[in-house]
Amino acid sequence: MRFRRTATTLCLAIAACTSAMAQSVLYVARPAIALSVSDRAAGRQPPVAFTVTMPDGKTTTATATPQMGGERSGTVHYPSDFGNAGMHVGEYTWSARIDGKEVMRGRFSYRPSKDGQLLFVPG
Repeated sequence: MRFRRTATTLCLAIAACTSAMAQSVLYVARPAIALSVSDRAAGRQPPVAFTVTMPDGKTTTATATPQMGGERSGTVHYPSDFGNAGMHVGEYTWSARIDGKEVMRGRFSYRPSKDGQLLFVPG
C-alpha cells in the first residue's frame, strides 16, 4: 500500500513538472508558400525563376533548382528563400519563368487574424 501511494505521488509530481514546462515553450509559426513548376514533357526539369510582387509593388526573386539530376523540379519557399521578402497584410502575385518566358502565374495574400497573427490565404 505504501508503495502505491509513493508511486502515485511521484507520477503526479512528474505530470505537474511536464505541465509547467509545456507552458514555458515559445511557439512561433510563420505562414509560408511553396512554389514549384514542372514540365511534364521534359526529360530533365529546368531551373525556374520565381518573382513575387509584394503589396507595396516591390519585387523579390528566387530560383528553384532541379533535384535528383533534373528528374524532379525544385521548390522555393516564400518568404524564406527570397532575399528581401516581406510578410505584410495584402495581395501578392507571383510568376514563374523558364529561360525568360513566363510559364505560370498566381496570387496569394496575408490577412490578419482576430488574435493578431498573419494568415496565409491562397488565391
